[in-house]
Amino acid sequence: MNTKISKKGFSSICYFLTEVMFLKVGTTHILNSSKTGCILSIILGSIFSLIILFFILKIFNYEKDLSIFKKIEKIYGKVFGNIINFLLCILFTLFFIYLLYSINSYVQNKYLDKTPSYIIIILFLIPCIWCVFSDIKVISKVSLSLFFISILMVLFSVINLFIKIDFDNFKPFFNESFINILKNSFIFASYFVTPTFLILTTPKNMIFDSNNVNKDITKFFILSEINYLCIFIFIIGIFGINLSRIFAYPEYSLMKKINYFDFIQHVENITTTSFLYCFFISSVMSLNFLKEYLKYINRFKKIPFFIIIGICLIISLNLFKSTTIGYNFIVKYYIYIFFIPIFTLVILSNILIKYKN
Repeated sequence: MNTKISKKGFSSICYFLTEVMFLKVGTTHILNSSKTGCILSIILGSIFSLIILFFILKIFNYEKDLSIFKKIEKIYGKVFGNIINFLLCILFTLFFIYLLYSINSYVQNKYLDKTPSYIIIILFLIPCIWCVFSDIKVISKVSLSLFFISILMVLFSVINLFIKIDFDNFKPFFNESFINILKNSFIFASYFVTPTFLILTTPKNMIFDSNNVNKDITKFFILSEINYLCIFIFIIGIFGINLSRIFAYPEYSLMKKINYFDFIQHVENITTTSFLYCFFISSVMSLNFLKEYLKYINRFKKIPFFIIIGICLIISLNLFKSTTIGYNFIVKYYIYIFFIPIFTLVILSNILIKYKN
């Protein structure tokens, strides 16, 4: 019994994975593309996200005692399975590099503008590596603890920000074409659901009460959707769409509006730590994915693993010397590079699983 993973802790990981790609990149992309119609885009995108999650959980249910690597090998055969697993490893290595790039950019912009980038990333990586070298049970416990802290911050923020909404900022309603709203709903879904593929690294039968874990995953998933719908409502309702589109970090700017009794102010550095939790849990799960892949091919050793992390660190610091170039590349291309192969794999795997059954 003690070797089993808590289903609540494991499910809470999804809460952080779904939100990690929105900070700066996803939020500004959707605000610029759909304007005031983004509220409808998010509602439709949430429905699409749940549909994609349903297909991901179908893979999760298949061969419950196997990790995603062995499932893919069983579905596609040894040769094609190994190729797909290798490509997935490359893809999530790129995702990990993106996370390092994003956390460095965010921390330097908002907290430690005088601190060298490599110190920021190294300090960030130390607890990440500790969690990865523990096990998924420790990761799930840490995730659940951070989730409760995040929810308290969300409630603290909502209570204060709700009274600041000006509903005139939502006018004119639906001034964008339905085609554009539909397009942006798919963009929202791609940012939201794609990182949740990482939960497939863990075999389902390792989770306590695994028969009901899908329900818990869905609950945390929906809670995250509600959270981000509220964030977009507050951003537009308080700043207006035109002002919202010029912020580099709209979520951070939103938290600067929080104050209590006219003297409790400047609490944004506390309330925005939940964004750091998203980066942390997502980085841990990405490294855990790489670790499990190396175990799958019987090549896992600590020194080579540290070398891979070091290479990712160096690339993240040097790939985008210009912040503008890096930002434009991530907004225009990265989500499609990441989402299209994952979505294709999920759908194709579901078809083959149904055929095999």
